Amino acid sequence: MLKLTMNPRKRSKRMRSFASKFRHHHGKSIMEMESKAIEQRGMISDSLNVLIKQEVSGVYTCVDYLSMKEWQLNVYDLLQKSRLTSSQQTGDSQIDEYCREQIVEWSFRVVDYFRIDREVVVMSLSMMDRFLAICQCDRSTFKLAATTTLHLAVKLLHPCKLGELGILSDLSRGEFDMNDVALMEKHILDSLEWKLHPPTSIAFATLLLDFFFSSQNTDLSATDVDDLYDISAFFTELAVCDFYFVGQTPSIVAIASIVNALEGMFGPDNKIASRILITASKLNMCNHDDLSQTSHRLWELYERSEECALHNSFDPMEEEKVIDTSDIFVSKGICNAGSPVSVSKQCNSMTSNEIMCAMRSQTLRNGSW
Repeated sequence: MLKLTMNPRKRSKRMRSFASKFRHHHGKSIMEMESKAIEQRGMISDSLNVLIKQEVSGVYTCVDYLSMKEWQLNVYDLLQKSRLTSSQQTGDSQIDEYCREQIVEWSFRVVDYFRIDREVVVMSLSMMDRFLAICQCDRSTFKLAATTTLHLAVKLLHPCKLGELGILSDLSRGEFDMNDVALMEKHILDSLEWKLHPPTSIAFATLLLDFFFSSQNTDLSATDVDDLYDISAFFTELAVCDFYFVGQTPSIVAIASIVNALEGMFGPDNKIASRILITASKLNMCNHDDLSQTSHRLWELYERSEECALHNSFDPMEEEKVIDTSDIFVSKGICNAGSPVSVSKQCNSMTSNEIMCAMRSQTLRNGSW
């Protein structure tokens, strides 16, 4: 199970930046509001253009380093240290997808504990993945690299939290100290040529939603809008956990996250998703060929997550009640849109797995976390 749940805390100030401002327009005239909206759209569009240029430049892209046989550098040469034990020289010390997933889960737990925005983890993993594509590490130095990039990401985004994060080295159980972290930080910075601000999927998702709500009217309530931001963000966080997304385009992950959030909230036939896709296409963000597979993979991650397990658990004695009262259910299976779920009319019989999936629409809505 993927040990990641919806962040119950209020997200950073970047979230809902446009929508929240325009829900509170006390005393402003329509003309003033429209003028402000045009100004905001221009600023959001400029920010998206910068992210897109970063994305297509290839500077922040990463390769499948788990399949690599040769690297430019070796971490022990950089640190000028020998391996501590002979066991680290065996294949048992090789990094794999499970190692990376455990590091991501640990990183999310750390930032949640210190009440730091989760985008720090996204930035940290971007630096770590790109470093590992350049420098060969074993499992011990992999943990040191992950701790270092997390510390570096906090330093960049939330420097006020650095005092609290001084105990990060203590979490290594004596394997390394802050001097090791400082030395590794220098080598990571040099290896990445100080390219430290990647275009993240959460940034794309936030700005795309900001632009959409600044340019179009919807019948969504304030609560629905807030939920859409939060659930979309959660899908982007799930993507960080999966090595499959290391080489994927962040903007596509962002769009798929928003589409999945809308599907979970309102079903696959909702009208807003198509409007989001049109908006993304106008902003040169959308590639429909990649969207369906990305969306499907995100749903699979959600169904593996602790969030899904927490809110889909129910008393088996309630099974008959669920079958008798539901008008629709969410069933697995690849539909034309590429999502592993589709909303269908109730059939005569449902498996226990289908009944659990029937709760998805409710678990993704507000008030369920």
